[in-house]
Amino acid sequence: MLDNQKTYTKLDPDGISYGIEHLAEQVRMAWHDTRGMKLPAGYRNVKNVVVVGMGGSALGPEVLLHAWCKKFAVPVTIVRSYTLPSFVSQGTLVVLSSFSGTTEEVLAVADEARRRKLKVVVMTTGGALFNVATEAAWPTYCYTPGDLAREPRFALGYTMIGLLGILQAAGLTKVTDGDVRRIRSAMGDVLDTSAVDVPEAENPAKTVARALRDKPVMVFAASHLVGNAHVFRNQLNETAKQFATYHALPEANHHFLEGLLFPKGYAKTTTAVMLRSALYNDRVQKRFDVTADMLEKAGVQVVDYLASGKDALEECGEVLQFSSFVSYYLGLLNGVNVSTMPAVEEFKKQLA
Repeated sequence: MLDNQKTYTKLDPDGISYGIEHLAEQVRMAWHDTRGMKLPAGYRNVKNVVVVGMGGSALGPEVLLHAWCKKFAVPVTIVRSYTLPSFVSQGTLVVLSSFSGTTEEVLAVADEARRRKLKVVVMTTGGALFNVATEAAWPTYCYTPGDLAREPRFALGYTMIGLLGILQAAGLTKVTDGDVRRIRSAMGDVLDTSAVDVPEAENPAKTVARALRDKPVMVFAASHLVGNAHVFRNQLNETAKQFATYHALPEANHHFLEGLLFPKGYAKTTTAVMLRSALYNDRVQKRFDVTADMLEKAGVQVVDYLASGKDALEECGEVLQFSSFVSYYLGLLNGVNVSTMPAVEEFKKQLA
């Protein structure tokens, strides 16, 4: 099925595979557009950063938050809400992220930020948010994804690297061209083995997708890959239309394993994807071994993925590329249109 072109023609009518296979190009474009970004002088003296976004528009920042957190000069927080936290002040840099520019939660925060005369930077493709940013004279990273990203969940290269460029422009981190090249190279390595034209027998992403078919999925990660686990969960929900959750170690070891007993027999129906890394703390790596062993003893099928990058940023790019392929292939195996999100659209219609 996954080696049959008719599958892609039928279930991917919008050709989203093109954007997945060119994720590294998003990274290149975003870095080109933001690496020399100029911000007002006052933006360089902030005490914290709040990134406001929903759904896919917050996922790129989420990956960056975990992968690059040790290199931020100030705390960075992601807010998924209609209002800003009480700690936000004139010493806060607020980054508003909305792919469409019409996300109601982000627009509500934009109104609040404008009333309070806060320091704001915007990431969007246009819409009402772009208009507000223009009227308020806020610095804006306006990207034009075209065929590279037709939906927010496919634009993570833009939002991850866009935020990185913004934070560098604010003097809050230091990034080199080499850092960005390594992300793109890691994505390219995954592309070589997992692209659509690589046969299933030789394609690890297609193999993993088949292992996940018809199973509730639990994604486990730690440290710099926790953001990737969040993304993987969302991709499985949105693209594959499949139930999935994610858990972070070591926290999950303090509660999760006790929950495998009931409902009776449920554990045997599930699959756990373990996002492993040699960059994890030694104790965390041992926790992965013990957790996987206990999961298997409870009847859970365990699928391991070992990231192979030299640093956290490289590995987050690698895993982002791999999970994008896996969720895409799983959607095809599930026989669904991988481009659309009918349940989310129905919810929005009822909410209006």
